[in-house]
Amino acid sequence: MGAHLGAIIGVIWLPMVLITVAQFFTFYRCYNDFIDALASGNAAHMGPALLMLLGYIVARLLLTALMCVGVVQLALGGRTAPALIYIAFGPPEGRLFRAFCGFAGMLLLVGITVVTLANMAIAMKAVPSRQIQEAVSGLMMLALLGTGLLLSARLLILAPAIAAGEATPVLRRAWALSAGNFWPLLGALVALFLPLLLFFVALEAGLGQKGAAPAAGATPELQMIAALMHARQILPLTCGLSFFLSPLVIGLFAGASASAWRALKDEPAVDIAV
Repeated sequence: MGAHLGAIIGVIWLPMVLITVAQFFTFYRCYNDFIDALASGNAAHMGPALLMLLGYIVARLLLTALMCVGVVQLALGGRTAPALIYIAFGPPEGRLFRAFCGFAGMLLLVGITVVTLANMAIAMKAVPSRQIQEAVSGLMMLALLGTGLLLSARLLILAPAIAAGEATPVLRRAWALSAGNFWPLLGALVALFLPLLLFFVALEAGLGQKGAAPAAGATPELQMIAALMHARQILPLTCGLSFFLSPLVIGLFAGASASAWRALKDEPAVDIAV
């Protein structure tokens, strides 16, 4: 990837500038509105922030699709000349954007299902104890994490290369190609993103993630407000780090997608009847 780092930066810098600016203003508004809602007890304060967050997610998925397709084309040799400014939206970008939206929709559906089941389990107890609530919350997080890893290994890692190299429905093709290769693809995802996750965890620990911790015995609302205020305080740093690490993240992800697709595309795949 080192030989293509300059070309990768040329492809992604403008979309990443747009993403970073939108990320800062969106999350700053969200933190402020969530703090106001918790302080006043009026959830209506979160309405505008949630709409802004939804628009940010759609814009981020679109711009990420543009970046991934451009970098995968570099990895596959379809793009050789470096670009100073790169913005393109053709059939490959459209296929990948739709795939990202479908993937996000599946995660949302799984999340709603798990949260609903967790709330039903807690409601079965007339007076649910704190230990039961914590146990159910832990199981809920494990279920969400496991489902996210499953869908990412089966669908997400192959999507950019399929969108750039084929003219087929991306998610259907990714599901067929990844059949029987779940563990190698999951290992590639973990190897790519676990070090970055550990880096951000260590960074937040070094900055003092709890920030100005509330006094002992504070209510959960005060604890949440303190956490949101700290997150708002370090938001410029997190946005800046996200921007500067984006060439590494996008480059590794697109390179892994291209390598996995090259290795699997000629294998016989079981077609999925629709």
